[in-house]
Amino acid sequence: MSVFLAEELLPLMAGLWPASANQLDGNARGVALAWGSLLRGFNAQQIREAVLQLGEDADRQFAPRPAEVRGVILRNNPVPRSAPVGRQVSLRVCEMEAEVRVYLRNRSVPVEEVTAELRKVLAEKARQGVGLTGNQYEEDGRDTKHLGV
Repeated sequence: MSVFLAEELLPLMAGLWPASANQLDGNARGVALAWGSLLRGFNAQQIREAVLQLGEDADRQFAPRPAEVRGVILRNNPVPRSAPVGRQVSLRVCEMEAEVRVYLRNRSVPVEEVTAELRKVLAEKARQGVGLTGNQYEEDGRDTKHLGV
């Protein structure tokens, strides 16, 4: 993956978004670490396709953040809608899915909108029979009872 990031992805992004070329080249190690950690689990083809899809936006001037690419990958490869018996996901996974959904609609949103989307995600998981592990937000220690689920 590190070879893909260094030899293919960074030059591809620098070519698609010249305004970001200096930042990408000057901080290649940091960019590769950020991308590698956030996109862990996805293969090179999925990442490449997502970057190229974002590159089709003629109005975009700067390279995407890893979260944007992750959102495109998840949108292109949706999670199966039915869960095997006993499948569990963590609350953090649900939070990330809610953040991606909201971010894809609007890049600057209030926290309340993310919380509302999280309620929807948790309700969907419950309907699908997916168990939830972890009962607290990692950031502030609030439990999920205030979400109404």
